[in-house]
Amino acid sequence: MRERISLDLDGTLVDMSFANRVWLEEIPRLYSLRHGLPLEEARRVVKAEYDRVGDGRLEWYDLRYWLGRFDLRVEPEELFERCREAVRAYPEVPGVLEELRGEGYGLILLTNAPREFASFQLRVLNLEGYFDRIFSSFSDFRKIKRSEDTYRTILELCGLSPSQLVHVGDHFEHDYLVPRRLGIRAFYLDRRGRMEGDFVLRDLRELKGKLENGSG
Repeated sequence: MRERISLDLDGTLVDMSFANRVWLEEIPRLYSLRHGLPLEEARRVVKAEYDRVGDGRLEWYDLRYWLGRFDLRVEPEELFERCREAVRAYPEVPGVLEELRGEGYGLILLTNAPREFASFQLRVLNLEGYFDRIFSSFSDFRKIKRSEDTYRTILELCGLSPSQLVHVGDHFEHDYLVPRRLGIRAFYLDRRGRMEGDFVLRDLRELKGKLENGSG
């Protein structure tokens, strides 16, 4: 039986354009309109509030928290639709997912992003159907980062042993070192070409060959 492959989302399947548009452009724009401020001042206020909460707290990742805190009175889906054109997959992604599915690999999405962010982007890109399971560390497990406990939970929920899972992502610690400590085969996606090794991918087209030759 083929291994299951779990893939990160941001920086692995999609670039950061959509997330940046939502957090750094659309929310400040709505804040400026709601509170009657020039856009540049609204940007400064919003960034200062982000920094005040800090990325060590769950609230930092919670869109509904920020919409309420800023009194923006817009639903997440409406905000996402305004940013739809910023959703971008890396060029090789659709073909790689199609090839992996065709070869019999089961695919899992494992992202830190809130589920609503992930689901919207996958839907816009018509990629949802490639994945057997979709997990959000934030939404499903109330975790900020992928930890050993997160991977253990994924294994349990999917009925897998560590040797039956392969993980791929662009964060060296959370996508490579953490799963490796549990005996999960892992690959580090380094699109900038800064690291060397059998476990390193330059883009996802290299994955299938490395799976077959025993790398990782």
